[in-house]
Amino acid sequence: MKIGIDVSQAVYGTGVSDYTIDLVRALKTVDPTNRYVLFGTSLRRHNDLKKLFRNARLFRLPPMLLYYLWNYFHIINIENFIGDVDVFHSSDWAEPPAAAPKVTTVHDLSPFLFPDEMASGAFRNISSVHQARMNWVVRECAKIICVSRSTADDLMKLFRVNPGRIAVIPEAMPARFHLRPAASEIIRQKTRFGLHDYIISIGTPQPRKNIPLLVNSFLHFQKILRLPEKLVIVGGRGWGITDIPDDPRIIFTGFLPDLELAALLKGAQVLAYPSLYEGFGLPILMAFFHQIPVLTSDLSSMPEVAGDGAVLVDPKNGEAIAYGLARAIKDKSALIRAGLERLKQYSWEQTARETLMVYSSLC
Repeated sequence: MKIGIDVSQAVYGTGVSDYTIDLVRALKTVDPTNRYVLFGTSLRRHNDLKKLFRNARLFRLPPMLLYYLWNYFHIINIENFIGDVDVFHSSDWAEPPAAAPKVTTVHDLSPFLFPDEMASGAFRNISSVHQARMNWVVRECAKIICVSRSTADDLMKLFRVNPGRIAVIPEAMPARFHLRPAASEIIRQKTRFGLHDYIISIGTPQPRKNIPLLVNSFLHFQKILRLPEKLVIVGGRGWGITDIPDDPRIIFTGFLPDLELAALLKGAQVLAYPSLYEGFGLPILMAFFHQIPVLTSDLSSMPEVAGDGAVLVDPKNGEAIAYGLARAIKDKSALIRAGLERLKQYSWEQTARETLMVYSSLC
């Protein structure tokens, strides 16, 4: 087979970027037989793409140009850029027309499930991007890969996609997070933020991440339940959150490089991840890898990913969150063992093999 894959999104440092990079690398490892034709386009990040994929067919074009050509006008087949292929795997950004059968991956459906979060400014544009792309995905893609059963169920409900067109293929922990920070680095990061005993939460602050309820629950129950001294929230600049108390026990670090994040995660007492919705929930796997217990939500994809490796609670119940954190810390050893076993179920090699089966089914 000759398989085309759009790798344009690999340079942005997002979860979709990690998925693109790790999937392509794993496909080439498990599949020495088929030929892979990688397509990428960027105006400002062209050299970054070239470093990641030296043999890709790269074009110096602004992403917005192809976004309009493909998502709106839906003209110019992908074969005009990469030649004939047997199957084409499109990106999370733009859906080109193609003569070959198409595959795409749906990572989450938050723009459709939480439209109020995307109702203003730049986020309105993001929502329109996803809507325009999904219109063509539903019409044209022969197979749609969903990274969790929860996402697949949402896809069927929102877009009435026939289940026969859907393949549920979990992703795995990004390779760039397979870091083992030295004890000195952990101490350095703790000292930097004035930390000793703390809970960590990971994710760009936004309404569905449920940060205000987590913060208020922690502040209210910290002394009652003897929870750790501080709550550390790691994530880039977010939006839509204004009601978080100013308290020295709450630390916002902003965005952190991978090693610094790994060090803070490794040094934490527990990961608090009471999100209202996730397409997959990678921080859960990261906590398993670094052997800290996890508190997460009992809805969306999180129970599916965590299994018995985490304490699951109703994320809309602040008391449940607080008592769940206390339980996770108390049952730390058992949860760490269960988390390590759970982590074994996720690998990029397995993701690649299952994805290759999807490609093969269309040829």
